Amino acid sequence: MMRYIKILLRVLVVALAVAVFDYTLPSTDIVRVVGTEVVRTDLSSGSFFWASPDTGTGTDQQTGNRDVRFINTVFEDGEARVYRNEDTGWSWPPYFKFDSGNLHAEAQNASIDQSWVAVRHYGWRMEFLSIYPNALSMRVVDGPDAGSFNWIRIVAAILLAVFGVVVWRVWVWLRNWLADVTDRVKARF
Repeated sequence: MMRYIKILLRVLVVALAVAVFDYTLPSTDIVRVVGTEVVRTDLSSGSFFWASPDTGTGTDQQTGNRDVRFINTVFEDGEARVYRNEDTGWSWPPYFKFDSGNLHAEAQNASIDQSWVAVRHYGWRMEFLSIYPNALSMRVVDGPDAGSFNWIRIVAAILLAVFGVVVWRVWVWLRNWLADVTDRVKARF
């Protein structure tokens, strides 16, 4: 029974690490911007997924409300995607984004031009929790077929795998070394 608990705990730790990396590492979507807006938002629910209050715009400390910029987009197949556009400041994840106003202007321009853009973002979109991915940057692309290879995720996955193998090998070496030391101590006494 204890063996199954250990396996379950290991699976949970790996799943948590994958979820953190999936949320934090940037992705790129090829979309067309259809509009932008600034909405007064109540941040009491799901506040973990929003930028820290000191990087927001116009925070009302008494009610927990603040202005949040949103970028409304659609994919080639017509599926809608809404991105929030908040500065990350100096907090986690460390993107040091301080130009949400400029990005909002770029998005407004892209909506007027009806051009396709590659939006780099982090985070998840969960409708039932009102969680939006945070747009980090955008650039105009030729069309909806413009591919984008996500080097950051590939490199991070390789580094994480190498780190995992190194930790596992150190753990095996340490366990064998401790067993050897324990056997020597037992042999003396």
